[in-house]
Amino acid sequence: MSVPPPSAADQNPVSAANEAIRRFVRERSNVAWTRAELAELDRLRRAWRRAGCGDRTPDRTGDRGGP
Repeated sequence: MSVPPPSAADQNPVSAANEAIRRFVRERSNVAWTRAELAELDRLRRAWRRAGCGDRTPDRTGDRGGP
């Protein structure tokens, strides 16, 4: 019995982060997004950018500072 090759998401952090965004959006394709869901999408996008750019700054999702 052969074992399937690892998916692209298993092979690198950028692909894994991208797949997380795709899955999140796909699960909410036909509904209005809540504020919490938009915040989660924003968090996933930051993780994707960090994975792609090598940015290792901490995720500041809980921070409420700003403009």
